[in-house]
Amino acid sequence: MDRDSLPKLEPPKDVQGKIKTNKDKTAKKRNRPKSMEFDNVPSRPPTPQSDAASTKVDSSPKAKVKTPTASKATPPNLLLPSFRGTYRMKENPSIVQQITALLLRTEKQKQPPKHVSLTKEPPRVKKALAIGVHGLFPATYLRAMIGQPTGTSIRFANHCAEAVRRWADSHGCEDCEIEKVALEGEGKIADRVENLWKLLLNWIDHIRDADLIVVACHSQGVPVSAMLLAKLIELGIITNAKIGVCAMAGVNLGPFPDYKSGMGMLMGSAAELWEFANPESEVSKRYETSLKLILAHGVRITYVGSIDDQLVPIESAIYSPANHPYIYRAVFIDGRIHAPDFIAHLVGFACKLRNLGISDHGLVRELSVPLAGSLYGGEGHSRLYDDGQVYDLGVAHTLETTDVGSVPCEIQKHESLVPSNPYLLPWIMRGLLEEDFVKTELSSETEELLKQFDDWKPATKALKDVKYRLEAVRSRL
Repeated sequence: MDRDSLPKLEPPKDVQGKIKTNKDKTAKKRNRPKSMEFDNVPSRPPTPQSDAASTKVDSSPKAKVKTPTASKATPPNLLLPSFRGTYRMKENPSIVQQITALLLRTEKQKQPPKHVSLTKEPPRVKKALAIGVHGLFPATYLRAMIGQPTGTSIRFANHCAEAVRRWADSHGCEDCEIEKVALEGEGKIADRVENLWKLLLNWIDHIRDADLIVVACHSQGVPVSAMLLAKLIELGIITNAKIGVCAMAGVNLGPFPDYKSGMGMLMGSAAELWEFANPESEVSKRYETSLKLILAHGVRITYVGSIDDQLVPIESAIYSPANHPYIYRAVFIDGRIHAPDFIAHLVGFACKLRNLGISDHGLVRELSVPLAGSLYGGEGHSRLYDDGQVYDLGVAHTLETTDVGSVPCEIQKHESLVPSNPYLLPWIMRGLLEEDFVKTELSSETEELLKQFDDWKPATKALKDVKYRLEAVRSRL
């Protein structure tokens, strides 16, 4: 410290030009590198550079422009499968086919349709209602994992209204009037249904007059929305309106069971979310009853799950046990984090089969645990509700699909997620690929999956294990 102070006392006070020289000499005495000459340059955020760029420093303005690497455009988010790539336009049967259908009424012809088709003439919408229902209101110390609670109902209603406006403008309904309703209130499922119902009574006249009602809901708000709609239908308040539910990351089968012991007691009223994993629980039975009622009325439900949800398994988000033509399933892939690789398209492929009324042989369930996102710092549970294409899908599913008549909703018995047999996944994949529809109608997609499988380089240990287990059925692909 004494040596450092000496140079400052040597130069005269009236000669300031020598100060820099003395400082440079002092720096050399300390054996400091030459790069320290740039310490006085204003700091800026670090930018990724190649090794070659980091070894050579040029202070010229031209070099400063070239130093930061050109930022690449963020890949777009994906929503798989494609709506129009899943359903086709319904074709009118020829006269010969109609006569044959009348004369030869086989059991196959008496079976109800497994899925909807694209309608040729979408309805005209004059008055629409966009309703937002928020999810869980977590404690402050859990918001980093689950997402911010404030304002989400308003956000959902705004996104939903914008999606309705886009659809209306593109289908000749520019004069469509859209009302937005944000239903906010926390608590357990039953308490929320009761409190939000009181708020909904203020909008009864708008509900009666609406041609279209779309409910955008998230997490805990998904079963709450189903129960509210069931109540509106039971009381005869909704009659002829088209109704759609955009259900994002819903806790239809509860969160990951492993979190119950560590988080369940900390989350207060939200601890009941794990009861959805038990089909015999009161809240689970009430949800199933409401779901069957609204589907029988013709409500279209779009279940969207995030591929890296840190709180809700993909199996729970898309409600795998339920089977009905009015249910559409999709997976959201965040373009900032995930590349559209093999595993993303595989889950999308499984969702497409379910949308067409074909079993996925438990593939989504088997992949739910390996796909779990990071509990700390993960955004999968809340990232999807800010993407407009999620709401566009819900609106299109509501307005652009045909009616299938009276088809009962079947909900299979399910169990909580547990570590599975490692040999089960190859057999599941084999059974899926042996489906007649897959071999005849989706052969091009299975070929594309093979190419993606060869190029797939999983990053996590769980997904590396998935690839190892799927090597056994590579020849089938």
